[in-house]
Parts: sequence; C-alpha cells; structure tokens
Amino acid sequence: MGGPIGLIRDGDIIELDAEKGTLDVKLSDAELAARAKDWKPRAEEYGSGYLWKYTQQVGPARNGAVTHPGGSAEKACLCGY
Repeated sequence: MGGPIGLIRDGDIIELDAEKGTLDVKLSDAELAARAKDWKPRAEEYGSGYLWKYTQQVGPARNGAVTHPGGSAEKACLCGY
C-alpha cells in the first residue's frame, strides 16, 4: 500500500528493538519521500488459491496485518489496540 515496508530495498539496514517494540529502517525522511514518489503497486500474481485467499483476508502491516474477512480492503484499523 506504499507504506514504509513497501519502500525497503535490498541492502537497507533495518533496526529491530524488542525492548522498545520498534522496527525502523535506517533511511532519511528525504530518501523515503523520494522512494514513495516513485512507488507503484505491484500487479497481483494470484487470482485464486491459498495465497490469494490470504491476501484477501489480511489488513495492512501498519495496522498489525490482522487476518479477518475483508482485511485487505480495510482503510482504518478498528481493532481497539
């Protein structure tokens, strides 16, 4: 959906801090903005089968990648967390 995970490229440094509960990519805001400007969604590779079913039932990673019917179309997380 064009979020930070979709902007990561091979070789980028990702920092995970389990104590703080954070996951960050070591890129400047300017670099992320430049990548976001050039980002285009990838064509879906599957139109049926278990991978397609999964993609139809998972919300965006920025909202916790919660799986439930209609998750992929979710615009806002109403999960209460």
